[in-house]
Amino acid sequence: MRSAASAAESPEAATAGTAGTAETTESVMNRSYAYAFIVSLGVATGHSPVFSPESGHKPAASPPRAPVPAPKKRQPVHPLHGGEARARICQGHRRGAARFNVQIAVGGGSTLNAHDVVVAVTLPSIDDLIEESELSNSSGRHREGAAQAEKALVRPGLTARQQAHARQLLSLHRLRLGDFEACVSQGLLALEYFTAHGDFLRQSRVHCTLALAFADTALHETALQHVLGALSAARESGDPVAEFWALSRSSMVHGAMGDATRDIELGRRALALAQTLDDPESAFVGLNNLGDSFLQIARGQHAQGLDATAALEEALVLVRESVAVAAAQGHYFYETIARTNLVSVLIGLEQHGEAREQGWLAKALAKAHGFRNLEVDIDAQLADVVRAEGRLEEATTMMTSQLTNHDVEDDPALLTRLHKALFEMHKERGRFEQALLHHEELHALALRSTVQTAGLQSQMLINTIEIEQAHHEAERSQLEVQMERLRAEEMDLQAHTDSLTRLPNRRALDRQLPPMMGRAHDSVKPLCAAMIDFDHFKRVNDVHGHAKGDEVLTVMATMLRAVTRDTDLAVRVGGEEFLLVFGDTTLEGAAVVCERLLASVRSYPWDTLAPGLTCTVSAGLAELEPSESVSAWLARADAALYAAKHGGRDQVSRGEVAAS
Repeated sequence: MRSAASAAESPEAATAGTAGTAETTESVMNRSYAYAFIVSLGVATGHSPVFSPESGHKPAASPPRAPVPAPKKRQPVHPLHGGEARARICQGHRRGAARFNVQIAVGGGSTLNAHDVVVAVTLPSIDDLIEESELSNSSGRHREGAAQAEKALVRPGLTARQQAHARQLLSLHRLRLGDFEACVSQGLLALEYFTAHGDFLRQSRVHCTLALAFADTALHETALQHVLGALSAARESGDPVAEFWALSRSSMVHGAMGDATRDIELGRRALALAQTLDDPESAFVGLNNLGDSFLQIARGQHAQGLDATAALEEALVLVRESVAVAAAQGHYFYETIARTNLVSVLIGLEQHGEAREQGWLAKALAKAHGFRNLEVDIDAQLADVVRAEGRLEEATTMMTSQLTNHDVEDDPALLTRLHKALFEMHKERGRFEQALLHHEELHALALRSTVQTAGLQSQMLINTIEIEQAHHEAERSQLEVQMERLRAEEMDLQAHTDSLTRLPNRRALDRQLPPMMGRAHDSVKPLCAAMIDFDHFKRVNDVHGHAKGDEVLTVMATMLRAVTRDTDLAVRVGGEEFLLVFGDTTLEGAAVVCERLLASVRSYPWDTLAPGLTCTVSAGLAELEPSESVSAWLARADAALYAAKHGGRDQVSRGEVAAS
């Protein structure tokens, strides 16, 4: 038995030392809160707490192994300062009210029992529920863990990250409970969030869970995709523990596919990595799972009539070490799992005495710590020991009795194993009628399993497709929004761009000039405008044609771009007229730029466009005055342009300063 198969191992299960003791963590926490309350109550009233023999000790930081005694019959409430002894423990997060066998000495020699104090506690927070669900996973309490994750998912105020984390845990718990459909649906939703947010560590963990779900339902190709995803995400995260889990899961998937060679190779790599980590859980899982891989190989060899001794001896070394590691950690759940594997190996090696001894040790651990599913499985193993010793009648009785156990009804694999063994033993004893009955049960189980597996496969694939389709729909919606935005931006650009020269047009000027003026005003920096117009442009169109005139304007646009910066603005105002706005530039600086521009126009080889073609431009400058309007400012620049024209053209003229 691999630890994964019985719900112990997971990347989330970091610590589980004494998990599964008879006294629950919840009872210890409640008792600790009550003790803190009683001490404070005693201090407030001048009385000291007295611990009765029934409780035996003060609440300790770590859970005691002894169970919490049953509460006594409730006594009348002791009057305290004229009212009931009540308190609310706000820092607690456990549900309900608690009563404990702790007393407070009150005046006159009487006592006030703690179980007479009604302690109201707050509901667990979302983070508390998620943390409790993780702890339930580490101790194999998957029904409880699933319920905790489900409670977190319906809480108001749940964040998207908390939702993804709760779904990740619920997926894992549902895997352990055999609810593969729910496992996959929750896991894929969690994976979508973690992928979108670049959380490689949790991506790897969810991929590991999904890989096992698809492998257990014989969807091996999908399972392989997820183990590859787990390995890739683990390496991206840089977490060697995550890489260990991905390798371990990959080994299990290949084992489920019947690829024993790859199973062992990956299992050895996982164990080698685990031995470099300071992670007790990885150390155990690496040993236990590789041992289980050799055990499965041995079973396959035995079924083919081959000698399985070598594989069993490999398994024996690994499983013995995993037992020792779990025992040293004080991890009872892992120790129980490892001992069940040890029993199977010892039966295969015909070491029946030690197999029986290990079986009873495993059963005692399972019974003491409430691992009911494991206890039922161990009962079947003990019957296997008896059968292996040749005591078929006793083994038949034990297995027949197990079939009446309601816990077995929920375990199809164990039912199949029991009916198969009973069929073989009745047949060997010549009890063919009983053998036939068990064979018919086997057939019914196989048929039911086939139908259920086919249904699960279909539903899981449908769920996967639906989630992927929803994801694609969301992506398509996002693309459509982006396309709409781009179309709007393109339309806006077209509306504010001159189609011939690709310079900003008058609409762009109306939108961009006021902010430029505002920045100049706020920063107290100069802003200059230059109105530029071709000299005798009508002659260009009349002599050389409008097409050549358009080419001249296009060349001019290129020249304007060459003399402007990102903080400047070049605009085609209309026809052959342009406007330059120079940010943080004085009138003198703007005049220098314009003179350079006029020289470039004057010296340009216009005759390459048309023989005999020459062009010049004139420019009028004006610097923005404080509190001057746009129209007044540009009117001064326009007046300066006309002054340049009247002064002989092909020159720069500076506008007069606005009257104060």
